[in-house]
Amino acid sequence: MCLATLVLAIGLSGCNTSDTVVDIPIQAYRSVTGVNKNDPDPATTPYTENLTTADAQPYPNLASVPPPPNVASTVAERTQLATALSTQRSSTQASDTHGPGSPTTGPVPPPPAIPASIAAPEMANIPPATPKPETPVPPLRAMDEPPLPTPPNSMLQTPQISSLPGVEKTRPSPAQGQPSAMPAPGSSALPPAAVASGNPQPAPPLATLPEPKPSPQAAAMPPPKLPPKGLVVASLDLAPGTAAIAAGERSRIAQVVAQYNEKPRTVRVVAYAAPGVGSAEQLNAFRTALDRAEVVAKELRDAGIPAAKIQTEAAPESASAPAGRIEVQLLQ
Repeated sequence: MCLATLVLAIGLSGCNTSDTVVDIPIQAYRSVTGVNKNDPDPATTPYTENLTTADAQPYPNLASVPPPPNVASTVAERTQLATALSTQRSSTQASDTHGPGSPTTGPVPPPPAIPASIAAPEMANIPPATPKPETPVPPLRAMDEPPLPTPPNSMLQTPQISSLPGVEKTRPSPAQGQPSAMPAPGSSALPPAAVASGNPQPAPPLATLPEPKPSPQAAAMPPPKLPPKGLVVASLDLAPGTAAIAAGERSRIAQVVAQYNEKPRTVRVVAYAAPGVGSAEQLNAFRTALDRAEVVAKELRDAGIPAAKIQTEAAPESASAPAGRIEVQLLQ
């Protein structure tokens, strides 16, 4: 049954191309399938007539809107506006009787009510003013009571424009103003005295301080003793972890001992360490350098130099003293 109705509806839609006939099979299909069971009832749905009337009206033509008017003003209109404003200001200043800047007079408020205790006897015979009747408030609707029915259609009417505003004729723009001629600048020449006073003055001479003179107590004291300078007498290269000096390096140790025996003095052994990334790595590098310096110091002690005359220390490497280098110095 549904299939036959659908075929009939399609056949009717193909035979007639008008909007009314095309709408009939669509409504029939919606009725057969049950889609229209939730459609609003036209007899009870509000604003049905308004929607039908609005649907029948044509769409507005935007091309019929007139162009915006020309709001440019002429010289005569601007002159008239300036004259009106000047006249209004003059009249306002003339009507100000309380001095310049005082506010304009406004409506006078009503006088306050006089209490009965201080009112005159004849005022007591005046009947009191009758209060205005208050608009009665409608009773509240109960919870189970339905709301009052509203009118089915709106009575509002779209306002109609009696006549469109006319289009103002195009007016020429005002003439371009001509700036006034600038006066010629005056001479910038200054009198010679003013020019001479503006020249920079030479800087004052530098102050010379007298040579400092030491006090008698400081002059009587002996000159300060400078730290001893080390004379490098031998350089050795030992790899890390070396426990003894090679046989070829012992001749240099013998030269150091010979120079010490000629003039006994302090012998300083300096071992250079490689730079470390952190503080712990740098400390380990110095410890390794001190171990290499101790190897050379032991050879010097075995050769006859007293242990009290030997100093060992570690120093960071430099361009002239790479890591692993050991210098033997005689302090002067």
